[in-house]
Amino acid sequence: MSAVYRVVILVTSFGILFGFSTASIAGVLDKVIRTLSMSTFESEVLVTALVAGSFIGAVIAGILSGRLGRRKTLFIAVAVAAPGFALMLFVPAYTPLIGARLLVGLAVGLSSMVVPMYAAEATPSRHRGAVVSIFQLAVTAGIMLAYGVAFAFSDARWELILGSGLAIVLLCTVSIFLLPESPRWLLAQGDSDAAARAAKDLGLLQELSLVTERPSSARGFDWSAIRRGSTVAVLVLCAALFVLQNLSGIDGILYYAPTIFQELGFSAGSAALAATFGLGIANFLATLVALNLVDRAGRRPLLIGGSVAMVLGLGITVAATLLDHPWLGLAGLCIYIVSFALSLGPLPYVLMSELFPTAIREQGIAVASATSWLFNGLIALTFLSLVEGAGLTGAMGLFMAVCVLSTVVAIFFVPETRAVSLETIESNVVRGKSLRWLGI
Repeated sequence: MSAVYRVVILVTSFGILFGFSTASIAGVLDKVIRTLSMSTFESEVLVTALVAGSFIGAVIAGILSGRLGRRKTLFIAVAVAAPGFALMLFVPAYTPLIGARLLVGLAVGLSSMVVPMYAAEATPSRHRGAVVSIFQLAVTAGIMLAYGVAFAFSDARWELILGSGLAIVLLCTVSIFLLPESPRWLLAQGDSDAAARAAKDLGLLQELSLVTERPSSARGFDWSAIRRGSTVAVLVLCAALFVLQNLSGIDGILYYAPTIFQELGFSAGSAALAATFGLGIANFLATLVALNLVDRAGRRPLLIGGSVAMVLGLGITVAATLLDHPWLGLAGLCIYIVSFALSLGPLPYVLMSELFPTAIREQGIAVASATSWLFNGLIALTFLSLVEGAGLTGAMGLFMAVCVLSTVVAIFFVPETRAVSLETIESNVVRGKSLRWLGI
């Protein structure tokens, strides 16, 4: 099996784990609320518990992956995910469920940072954008799987639906054994022989030969490296893209989709779940298209065009709430989801894996990922309250304004990095090129 396919298996497995873990609660939340007699705030805390764990995982991911390596960090991720899913399956009570979602969130946070970084480091530059984007495709596949399971087994116990993530953890574990450690990380440790063997296995000997000096492997945040060239600007841009990604409303829609469709006028139960599943299918298919475009159309055009289309989709959704037209609302959300999947969904992961210099790659990606999870948690913890206070119209209008801001950032600051080697990008960053021109 070729190295690229083995990397794809790893990326796909952990992406599915990410998507299923975050979205599985949506299809069973009503059941859990009834069974455990939860208030609105308790429901938001339950949803946010996984996000809180993911934030912690993202914060420590840079330290762990820098000291232990990418593979060992991923082994830690599956080691904490397994007991989390087991708790969901066998201990269906509120407090243990909070703890279980924290554990699974920790695993998701670790892998959300390490997997895109490993994929970027272990894939030839001509395939890098597509392979890293597969992570987001797999996330959408996991979301679709979670929605589909909830819809197909709507009469099943919610513990079985949530706990079925154990099977995905097994797939992730197998995928780690198929690959060597990142050759760039090994080179940073001074183990050039092991780096050469890993690079040969991954088909990266030619690209690795372009590295003229041993990369740094900082144990803490390398302040001397971050002051070099455009590195601070890269850090701000990557963090900003994740802030925009989350504040665009995607997390509220994914976590609470059945509730949104009920607000739009769909009946509770199977109708809302069916509409939610349809949204998941649209998300997956659009991300599949993005996978084929990211290394053809480029990063900038997709991010600019996708952000504009997201504004349109949310505008249609707002109109649907005012006109009391549920099917128009479904159409608007589908346009939004498709556009997100082509732009703000995969591209922040691609860009963060490409733009950070080697010396602070672990720490920089950890900061960007942690920022993502922090704002993800903000939306998860406040979405139901926001809808209760401002209505669905006000919530969608707020998200639409964020998508306008995303368009502005993409036009003025996002570079085009398609088919450019990591070493060339790093050289441009160190030389202090402006953000817009880092890929040239």
